[in-house]
Amino acid sequence: MAQWAAQALTSPTPQSSSPPHTMKLGYIKVYVWLACVLVANVILYTVVMLSRRPLSLQTSRRTMFIGGHMKLWQPMDLHGLPLWHLLKLYMAQLDNPILRNVTAQFNLMLPGTCGESFHGASQKLADFSSYPSQLQAFVLSMHCRDYTLLIGPADDKACSDGTQLLVAVRSQLANFDRRQAIRQTWGQTGLVRNVTVQTLFLLGRQGSGDRYPDLEALLQLERRKNKDLLLWDFQDTFYNLSLKDILFLGWLKGHCPSVEFIFLGDDDVFLRVDALVAYTGSLNATPQRGFFTGHVIQDAAPVHDSKHKYYVPESFYQGTYPPYVGGGGFLCSRDVATQLYEASCHLPLFPINNVYLGICLEELGLVPQNHPGFWTFNMEDEGQEDLCAYKDLILVEHRKPQDIIRLWRGLHDPALTC
Repeated sequence: MAQWAAQALTSPTPQSSSPPHTMKLGYIKVYVWLACVLVANVILYTVVMLSRRPLSLQTSRRTMFIGGHMKLWQPMDLHGLPLWHLLKLYMAQLDNPILRNVTAQFNLMLPGTCGESFHGASQKLADFSSYPSQLQAFVLSMHCRDYTLLIGPADDKACSDGTQLLVAVRSQLANFDRRQAIRQTWGQTGLVRNVTVQTLFLLGRQGSGDRYPDLEALLQLERRKNKDLLLWDFQDTFYNLSLKDILFLGWLKGHCPSVEFIFLGDDDVFLRVDALVAYTGSLNATPQRGFFTGHVIQDAAPVHDSKHKYYVPESFYQGTYPPYVGGGGFLCSRDVATQLYEASCHLPLFPINNVYLGICLEELGLVPQNHPGFWTFNMEDEGQEDLCAYKDLILVEHRKPQDIIRLWRGLHDPALTC
């Protein structure tokens, strides 16, 4: 059509009895037509490029598509793609108003409710039956993020007025002794160096059956006395820690508006909150934005030993992991916590939570900062009893409740000299 229009402009005009003003009008129509075609192409190109990303992630420096940009007319080779990467592409097309109508090539259908199992995902895995039982359960439920909050403080009492640092601790129902040791030591809510600190514990439901003691009465007592529990209606397993993190970050969006920094960690760490507060006070920008720090791990790859705690099958994920922080704990600014939640809404869950947060950071174009005060791989044996070895640290992982109490008392002993 464009070639015909060009010929129309360059070909000699045949002799005609048409008046000059009629010929001039014909030229104007051709020029207008060409201009409309050009504008339409520009608009179409702009819409396609912008709609590739969810609106909440338009500022990201990474593409949702594996291997770079994907042309609309280019068919994808989905054969042999690991499940997680396949689901990532599938979710990217669902988020795209232009591409969402061509998702039939994936031969996938997300279940409509959390009560339905994601059999479409398991059927993509030829070795699904060899997965550990908890990993199988993760795959069958990884589509669901909508779990009811069963226990939580009232909306207006989630954080005391003026709370600036929120300490969120991943725990399990049976770990009452760990929670109590933290409440008696570093998890005390109140003023630290003139900064208001609030501690909350994050829980899911324990398994049912004869293997688990009935902790309901103890849980209700703990709830009434401390008012610091958040418990969601999902199965609390190792592979669901990513889900726990995302549920907390989603809850945080509507609560604790005065909070500037969030620490999220495990219930077996010793945290020097005074050192953490001092560190946040040393940061230059106010309010701090784009901040995420901890013990950064780089160039890590999935473990393919099925007996290993961090086992991830090749049929589920391939390639190296992006930089991430050790699972003992991390510190981030409020805006990053919000962005992590938004990014997670467009990425499939991953069975290792610290890796998943690294994936979300990469999707946002953010790089975690390493802090030497975060020790997530424990200390040398000879240094564990030396209280002065902890003076320059913020976090040490793998501590029993009695260790936490001993360290707290020792470090707060006025007679301690280092």
